[in-house]
Amino acid sequence: MEEIKERKKRKRESRVHKIAGVSFIIVLVLFLTINILIPDQEFSEKENRSLTQRPDISLGAVSSGKYMKQFESWQSDQFAFRQFWVVLKTKVSYLEGERKSNGVYKGKDHCLLEEIKEPDKESLEENLEAIHTFHAAHENIPVYMCLVPNAANVWEDKLPALAVVRNQDEQLAYVQKKLEGETNWVDMKKNLVKHKEQDIYYHTDHHWTTLGAFYGYQAFAQAAGLDTKKAEGMKPYAAAGGFNGTLSSMSGYETGYEEPMYFYYSDEMPEVVLQYVQQQTKTATWYDSSKLKEKDKYAMFLGGNYPLIDIRTTSESQEVLLVLKDSYANCFLPFLADGYREIVVVDPRYYYGNVNDIMSNYGITQVLFLYNMNTFVEDNNISGVLENE
Repeated sequence: MEEIKERKKRKRESRVHKIAGVSFIIVLVLFLTINILIPDQEFSEKENRSLTQRPDISLGAVSSGKYMKQFESWQSDQFAFRQFWVVLKTKVSYLEGERKSNGVYKGKDHCLLEEIKEPDKESLEENLEAIHTFHAAHENIPVYMCLVPNAANVWEDKLPALAVVRNQDEQLAYVQKKLEGETNWVDMKKNLVKHKEQDIYYHTDHHWTTLGAFYGYQAFAQAAGLDTKKAEGMKPYAAAGGFNGTLSSMSGYETGYEEPMYFYYSDEMPEVVLQYVQQQTKTATWYDSSKLKEKDKYAMFLGGNYPLIDIRTTSESQEVLLVLKDSYANCFLPFLADGYREIVVVDPRYYYGNVNDIMSNYGITQVLFLYNMNTFVEDNNISGVLENE
């Protein structure tokens, strides 16, 4: 009798295993079919970044291992219902005690903090050498370096317990030493730390807030000898709608958390005209309110990132400033209007012209590099723009 019961039990277990195996194969084939049928997406609005496209196969790419890396990146970016799986994985990992997802820490007070990036040593050295060469070619023109520490550096107290992050202070000190005597180093961290109890970074996005940018402006203005009275009279106004930034989309954390955005304005500040040179369009405002209807609301500042913007002001100053920047500069620039007659803005990630031509054609009298540190240590575009002949 016991033998018969054991035999029936084994049959039931075997049937369950077969059903589970067949179900797994069906689900696997289904997802493979879906991934083949769904066309690749070029851009993720939620993450505000371009997605990897299907790589071209070649003997050289396969033998070097480059093809497999690109293939894995493509599969990761183009996997069906990717955002759903990111959120699901994040929630499961969070229940298991994990507080980091896709390079983003879930910190205190709803704060998401991007990890401190490891420098791309080759790109960093090329960029520093290019800045050295650029300064030598324009040695009579002041060059200011404003490298902004990231939230995980300034808001260390908001990191989750036992989180281990790279030392960004060492990175900043290294760059400062390499450029010593060639540029005017602006200590951006000092003023940010002084106001660290305020919302100087977004909670769900990797950018600093306009308030953080204002404290950064104060540090630069002191170094450049600017009169800050009019800029300090600018008042914050809340933009319509809540903001949930790219760190939330990347990590799957705080997807329901929305935070305010502010733009700053004063009737006392000079009027401006922004000319988007390659697009051949103009506007008389720093802010594009139409972007508030989109996922990337940070694009409200300047309307987003563009290769070359020529900004004319009604300031009495005769100084002309060239700004080489990443998107951290977008909410920073309005504070500069009173200090410069003209501000020429170049984003090396999108600009393919010759910066040396800009120096002469626009009569540049000062140069400002404004980057967040994570971007600066990885960017491989700065050297190309500065050395472009």
